[in-house]
Amino acid sequence: MENKLFDLTGKVALVTGGAGLLASEHAIALASHGAKVYLADINLKKCQEKVDEIRYEDVFAACLDVTSKNNWQELVNKIVAKEGSLDILVNNAGFTNQTKTSSYDKTFENFSLEDWNAIMDVNLTGTFLGCQITGNQMIKQKKGSIINIASLYGVVSPNHKMYPGTGIVQPVAYTVSKHGVVALTKYAATWLAEKGVRVNSLTPGGIYDGHDGLFLERFKNLNPIGRMSDKNELRGGIVFLASDASSHVIGHNLIIDGGWTAW
Repeated sequence: MENKLFDLTGKVALVTGGAGLLASEHAIALASHGAKVYLADINLKKCQEKVDEIRYEDVFAACLDVTSKNNWQELVNKIVAKEGSLDILVNNAGFTNQTKTSSYDKTFENFSLEDWNAIMDVNLTGTFLGCQITGNQMIKQKKGSIINIASLYGVVSPNHKMYPGTGIVQPVAYTVSKHGVVALTKYAATWLAEKGVRVNSLTPGGIYDGHDGLFLERFKNLNPIGRMSDKNELRGGIVFLASDASSHVIGHNLIIDGGWTAW
């Protein structure tokens, strides 16, 4: 019995932001524990490249604009028609330093309303739509797990003194949107819990992606573990929240940050 706690055999999962840094890691985590995974992104070509790279026969690419309610509904309907259910959602899509808006690097005083709206649309509204559309499907099934990807900057403010001279920024809209994701998680979790749907969030810390120089040194000095996270270090958290191992976990924000938010 205990060895099946993390078993996802027969489960169907949808992971958004499929062309980004972390989505393929989430897909590997879920597929390696038995799930069939749809990796979705607005850029289907790049998403398919990610699927080809990870080489799991039960991982498939799909096209999704997370800011479109119709797109969400169409994709969920398509998956359910083909697979019979949709059991897991990982709301992972978001603007990051990899996918910047035009004013992403601007300071608080100069940040544009257009970029504010663009980041909110993807990071927060897109997550809301995912919770709503997939949540409705999971209510019909009387079971499902939704995992919203937040950020350590959804828990605390960026340390503004860490960034000057590094070429890296964290704009105000990113921080506010990720705080919103944590709040949305709690609201949706408490609304859907009695309907059999579990909603939780996962907060990654700083993920190493070729960082070097001043930023890396400052980050290492500020983090209790003394380093950034490897991107594969979120896999355990994803499987835990997706599986029956977390059957009594509702509205929780699982922080995997090397201790950053502990001091």
